[in-house]
Amino acid sequence: MKNTVLRKTVIFVLAGIAVLGSLAGCGGAGSLENASAESAAPAGEESQQLQTIRVGIMTGQPDQYAILIGTEEGIFEKYGLSVETSEYAVGINTVDAIVNGNADTGLLADFAAVNRLGNTLHNTNLNLFAELGMSTANSGGIYVAPEYAEDPSSLDQSAGWITNIGTVSEYYTWQAQTYLGLNPDTQNLVNTDSTQTALAAATNGDATASVQTGASATRFEEIGWVKIASPEDFGYQVGTYLVTTDEFLDNNVDLLADYLTALDESMQFINENLDDSAKRISEKFGIGEDDFKANWNQYNLIIGSTEEGAEHLEEVGEWAFSQGKYEEDYNIRDFIRTEAIEKAFPERVTVKK
Repeated sequence: MKNTVLRKTVIFVLAGIAVLGSLAGCGGAGSLENASAESAAPAGEESQQLQTIRVGIMTGQPDQYAILIGTEEGIFEKYGLSVETSEYAVGINTVDAIVNGNADTGLLADFAAVNRLGNTLHNTNLNLFAELGMSTANSGGIYVAPEYAEDPSSLDQSAGWITNIGTVSEYYTWQAQTYLGLNPDTQNLVNTDSTQTALAAATNGDATASVQTGASATRFEEIGWVKIASPEDFGYQVGTYLVTTDEFLDNNVDLLADYLTALDESMQFINENLDDSAKRISEKFGIGEDDFKANWNQYNLIIGSTEEGAEHLEEVGEWAFSQGKYEEDYNIRDFIRTEAIEKAFPERVTVKK
């Protein structure tokens, strides 16, 4: 039965501010930006016959950075690929592009994946063909305005929790509230669309609590908010998954396997050359080098298809169904396909179907 959640939601959106990408943005509404990253043949050689793969990327996510560095380093070209990208603010736009035939694959966070499948259960051809990795956040946590630090129970009926409605942010906000012994159904929510709007709400007194990680956590510490719990205390964990359609996977197993291999190698290159990669990414996208490294280091990026990843999706799906995000329960494993990952990294496939 679909549950009705009684809580007041405060909408706080600062117009004209660009979104700083974070996993909290996966699954909400956002604006579209177009960009492309194409492999080029080495100077003095004829253009190679490269296979094109169209990737919908979210602003500020690991695959965006890996595609940039991998393209510049010739990694995708080495595997016979030309990557064409379209940039989106959040995951829902990415999956719309795939469904509409404007992209072949893209990245979704856990909640965005289970929510989209749950709401299109009998009318979808989407599948999750690989895990990109898990963000467990080695920095940040639950932050509150200073006056609530000594008594978190006083947050009940306060100005509210910063979140992003319809995204994975809702899930870990619920986790944080539950950890503090608060009733999530009675908490006010302050809906923001970026780090900047969240900081504006916090600074103006329009919000009193928030879960922040990576570089965003530093910004909240700078305005005087107090951390009262670490991510590991309340079980913060965000999984990221690569999605495509059944038809595309059926016809392009080798292509997707090559893409996974090249993407994995590109991420490893960043790990091994973090300072240089941070400088190049900062110059391209405008994110500070230290901010990039803080965000990048909270990910455990290992492409695979694991039992742990499937169980994590089941946990998120159980919560989403209990909160009335979709009306019919379902088995997320029915939408996990492993053909491409088995070809690329067979040793990394541990999921049980």
